[in-house]
Amino acid sequence: MAILQRSCCGCCDVKGGSIAVAIIWMVLTVIGLGYTGWGISVVTALGGAVRPTDAVTLTIYVVTLIVSILLIIGVVKETRQLLLVWVVVIIISMVVELIMYIYVTVVVMGIISAYAAGTSGDTQAAIVGAGLGGIIAVWVIWGIFFILTVYGCLVVYSHYQNLRDAALGLLPQQGMVVMQQGMAPQQGMVMMGQPVMVVNQQETKTQAY
Repeated sequence: MAILQRSCCGCCDVKGGSIAVAIIWMVLTVIGLGYTGWGISVVTALGGAVRPTDAVTLTIYVVTLIVSILLIIGVVKETRQLLLVWVVVIIISMVVELIMYIYVTVVVMGIISAYAAGTSGDTQAAIVGAGLGGIIAVWVIWGIFFILTVYGCLVVYSHYQNLRDAALGLLPQQGMVVMQQGMAPQQGMVMMGQPVMVVNQQETKTQAY
């Protein structure tokens, strides 16, 4: 049974939600690719070296764009394996980004401490405050994307479960209702893949000979 039956605040099913998730991720990925690519071009134009974090980020964006396209194909063609690929890749990407953000935070904190050590008074407080404010803002943004990613994975995985259950014949389609004549219906029996039937029970009497 799927984890979610509806998505996007209940306005569409998980199939439509999966397509919406793919489109949103493609848009965000294109924006990220443009920003990261621009930053790398500026650094290389000034004669600097590309930072490892930028290279990792660029790789994540490229892979995310590819699997998001595959996600749309998987939803349209009902190829559930492509949906599972998207979920796995996105989870791995989030774990890699978490490690990278922790590393960057530690490095930036070290730089802030080094700059603050050479100052005093209001200047030191301003440097520390600006540095901590920037770090907090980055982590808040990452937290928002983390929540969106978790929800997106739940939507896509729920549609994957629906496709899997349909392939295995586990989704209810029709039912059989069994009733007794002259009595109010009390209970019914639902059977997979059977047409709807009404069975009437006649009262019979038997005599012993």
